[in-house]
Amino acid sequence: MDDLDQWFAEQILPYEGALTAYLRRVWPDASEVADLRQEVYVRVYQGAAKQRPPVARFFLFAIARNLLIDRLRKSRVVPIDLMEDLDAANVLSDDITADRIISGRQELAQLESALGDLPERCRETFVLRKIDELSQRETAEKMGVSEATVEKQMVKAMRLLADRFWNAASRSGPRTDDGKADSDEKRR
Repeated sequence: MDDLDQWFAEQILPYEGALTAYLRRVWPDASEVADLRQEVYVRVYQGAAKQRPPVARFFLFAIARNLLIDRLRKSRVVPIDLMEDLDAANVLSDDITADRIISGRQELAQLESALGDLPERCRETFVLRKIDELSQRETAEKMGVSEATVEKQMVKAMRLLADRFWNAASRSGPRTDDGKADSDEKRR
């Protein structure tokens, strides 16, 4: 199984039930739901082949919604209540489902792992500022450092976390002949 197939199986397929429920809820012809789901999967796969999205769930449901809107634009008659349903059916803010709980736990585990990989001072600064919600001054006092140091450590922590979450997808993308990621890693 290649990287894209594995990503698809791990990041997209767990939402099949939620995607199917969403399509059934907002699309008037239930007989088309399976075909719509497959078309969503094709678009997700094609998009992820170019660049992996940072949050697969948002990507999946955005594609589903856009596909439905495209289908509606192409149809001759669009029922007004269907357009209202599409606007109201924001699957990303519906009641908490088992899929969302599982996804939230996975994202929390990823964040915990990423925080654990930060240098100690960066991690401490990040936790005090973003989790404990201390001001820059309070953080500096608690750590016994200057506010400039707190600011520098926050910038470093944010860069490392952003690199881990948002650039990881591009590093797992196209590779060079020597098997290394074809990215900006060589400059670092």
